[in-house]
Amino acid sequence: MPHCDREFYNRAARILLHGAGLSVDVFSPELVDLDSALEQAGLRPDYWEVFEASSAELTRIRRALAPTPCAYHAEGVWLIDPELVSRFPWVEQTRRMAGHAENLGAAWINHECASKQFAGYSFGTYLPPLFTRAAAEVTAANAVRCQRVLDQCFESTASRPAPLLLLELPPLTYFSFGDLAPAEFFVQIAQAAPCGFVLDIGHLWTIWRYGQRNGVSLDSFTETFLEAFPLHRVIQVHLAGLASAHPANKSDVPLWIDAHAAPVPQVLWRLLDRVLSHPGLTSLKGVALEVDTKAVPLIVEEFGELRERSATMDLRTDSASKPRPSHSQPLPSSGTGVLAELYGTYARVVSGQQTVEKSLLEPLSQNLDREGLRQYVRDYLPNELLHWGGDLEDLFPQVSRTLKERGISQREFVRFWFRQPYPAQDAYDFFDIKLDRWMEFVRKVAPDLAEETEREATVLQGLHAELNHGAVPSVPRSWETS
Repeated sequence: MPHCDREFYNRAARILLHGAGLSVDVFSPELVDLDSALEQAGLRPDYWEVFEASSAELTRIRRALAPTPCAYHAEGVWLIDPELVSRFPWVEQTRRMAGHAENLGAAWINHECASKQFAGYSFGTYLPPLFTRAAAEVTAANAVRCQRVLDQCFESTASRPAPLLLLELPPLTYFSFGDLAPAEFFVQIAQAAPCGFVLDIGHLWTIWRYGQRNGVSLDSFTETFLEAFPLHRVIQVHLAGLASAHPANKSDVPLWIDAHAAPVPQVLWRLLDRVLSHPGLTSLKGVALEVDTKAVPLIVEEFGELRERSATMDLRTDSASKPRPSHSQPLPSSGTGVLAELYGTYARVVSGQQTVEKSLLEPLSQNLDREGLRQYVRDYLPNELLHWGGDLEDLFPQVSRTLKERGISQREFVRFWFRQPYPAQDAYDFFDIKLDRWMEFVRKVAPDLAEETEREATVLQGLHAELNHGAVPSVPRSWETS
């Protein structure tokens, strides 16, 4: 058995069966209220996977929901980034992640195999990795580094084994770049890192829709994908809704993207059944419905269906099962310089600063949905920057009106956002980044409005910090950055 598989199995064997659960945000909906609604319906989850929040809130939730097990869904350690080690405070952020997992008593830490920051640029939602061998090599190396820091944190407390790091199959929002199939990308990671994986059903659908469809039916694609993907590494399966940002589209297949507030369509329930029945899924510990921002009555209804469907499955923990032989070539040894340059091009292309044609990405665009990329650049990304996480016109009504009267459009702010890279020196917080960019923009285009804008932004940042971060994370002193 390969060394990485052996280490994975040793770690996975320490994780108890979790069953059918919910992946949730602490506040949306309020988690204790959701728990009460589920209890009244006789549908208590076997476990909760809780998204990132302050240590104080995670500790409160752990106490309120005891004794139900918890897992942790983290973000902010951008494992696909070839410059993670050189440009980002990744050790500090990993230790913070370890502290949050300790607050919850989590047996695993799930992180998207995707990023909201790279090459000095920030985005509001996840962008998938470049699906190449070199990118898989870098992702695997970063995953190994991250697991080592987690191990060091928990060795110092000697309270329990370190959580297992899981990488989640990423979503595609209309496009992807690469010369490697996503399933093969994860095979390459599995050969070089002992991490587990999360197989997200909706993300799988988007990979078919925007990256691998090309006349291939969903059934045929799924069969090929499941035979190629390292299913023996899958610890958790996710299920969430899909929604269209452009309901009036006339495509033969809906322009759906991952949307946790939306209902789960029937095509995903069928896809879930197919995945859970696959014999290669030998290390599965839990299945979770992602419900952050979803209405409570819909959560209760859909979790009832998940419970019913998962009751017929065999959540296997067969550590003796051997992974299927891989015919992949081992990862090549390579530096990160060329890949970092590719990611810089990637950021410029998806932000509309550069075209794919004659760029470094052109050789990686054979499976590119070009209309999807145009839609992302033209509609999705501007909407994300202007409205997601707080509409700028609502946050700064008077300043926005004055700028409009002067003929300064919000589209100019979008162009300003990507005019140059900004070093990622702090933990990722899109709202704070958005306010910082807005203040810089106003100082540039309307200096006379800068003082008012900064005063309002400072108040908003203070309220945001109080609501979302609370007290300083209660991380053991031995985990702190020296």
